Amino acid sequence: MTDTIISVMTAEQRLAASNVLKSRADTAFNHKNYKEAIRLYTQAIRFKADPVFYSNRAACYANMEMHDKVLEDCDVALLLNPTYTKALSRRAQALERKGDLGEALFDYTSVCIFEGFKNEHNRKSMEKVLKKISELKAKELLKTKQPRLPSPTFVTAYLDCFHPESGTSIPSTTDIQSGDAYYAKARRAIAEKNYYEALDDCERALVLGCSPHYIASALNLKGTLVFLKGDAEEALQCFNQSIELDPSYVQNYIKCSNIFMERGDIQGALRHFEQAISINPVDPDIYYHRGQVYYISGSYKEAINDYERCIQIEPTFVYAHIQLAVTQYKLHLIARANQTFQETIKAFPLSSEAHNYYGEILADQGCIEEPIELFDKAMSLDPKNPLPYINKAMIKYQNLNDVEEAINLCKSALEADPACDAAVASLAQMYLEQDRHTEALPYYEKAIDLARTEAELQLAVSYVEATKMQIRFTKAYPNAASKLTTLK
Repeated sequence: MTDTIISVMTAEQRLAASNVLKSRADTAFNHKNYKEAIRLYTQAIRFKADPVFYSNRAACYANMEMHDKVLEDCDVALLLNPTYTKALSRRAQALERKGDLGEALFDYTSVCIFEGFKNEHNRKSMEKVLKKISELKAKELLKTKQPRLPSPTFVTAYLDCFHPESGTSIPSTTDIQSGDAYYAKARRAIAEKNYYEALDDCERALVLGCSPHYIASALNLKGTLVFLKGDAEEALQCFNQSIELDPSYVQNYIKCSNIFMERGDIQGALRHFEQAISINPVDPDIYYHRGQVYYISGSYKEAINDYERCIQIEPTFVYAHIQLAVTQYKLHLIARANQTFQETIKAFPLSSEAHNYYGEILADQGCIEEPIELFDKAMSLDPKNPLPYINKAMIKYQNLNDVEEAINLCKSALEADPACDAAVASLAQMYLEQDRHTEALPYYEKAIDLARTEAELQLAVSYVEATKMQIRFTKAYPNAASKLTTLK
């Protein structure tokens, strides 16, 4: 039939003819006769430019792996009906197969939002592409990303879990360019919480050469900071060298166990603790850190035994009291945990950590006013500790629906510690859940900067990409923005 004849047909006649052709095309498609189906859909399109016909013809091209033709037909279908999910889904698949992952992710995201994330196949396709993009971008970023220490709060908390070394005073020397002088500078930088400066000075000290009295301690300090920076192999070398110089240096064995624990080698970690105990069975740090290994691995009763042993040896070590209470709580010994925390706060009234962690378990029990009071007290005791700000923010946000106060508290946490990844993540999530995507994005991007491992980097990139897709969706489909559901 010529175009001239079609042009003089009534709308009803053209519709009827197009439906007959579509029906025949559908039959051909179901019989996998894709060339015939393409011919018939093409004829149907002559009678009516229907987005369904273009999308169905695109499905034929997809089965023939003619991805450019799929894109052409889906583009036309979406010009005719911008929210046609089948066309969006087919275009996403074609884009994915052509390697255009960014555009594929946007189409998959749009489909999922229109469908309310109810279509499992499309949701999994979106997640697969997002994961692939995140992996590729994370690997690329790692090529140029410099290793970094975690937040000062994290470093301080780790260092505070060890008692000061006995018999290793800070060197006093008039030779300011000597290894001992740089080791002294490193120790002073640690005291001032200038951890990058401490690492630089310690490395310089070892290059110049420390005197025999200090070299084992310098290697231990370098190993500690290098481990926290994420280089477990170099850290292990430092600790082993320190052990060779001073086999009785217990702290090295404990820190080696931390490395083995990070690798998932619990037995290797425990062997190092046994070595440490054979050297000094009354070192409280051994039992505290072994308790941490048991706690992390879920052996709570063994953890309690070690925390209690640590307290028996060193009653003034507040962290053992805190962890004892936390572990009791994990074992659902609620009353005992509350009592331990109350006794700890009475014994250590100036401990910000004790107030903060007691507030955490009370908040977990559903309390509101008392945890807030404890978090406020923790802030007043240590304004530079970001954790109580974040914990108070969570109560304000989740229990009291005071969004702006929660956001301000998280910003205060970042002022206290600009590298606090928990504050960054909380701010990003709060903004995202309020559909304030453009405000969330900078915090997700900051999370990329703070990420230290490939896994952390992949997660941060995935949030950035997902947030960008949501922002783009609101601009591309302003009338459908209300459908947007937060990506989890």
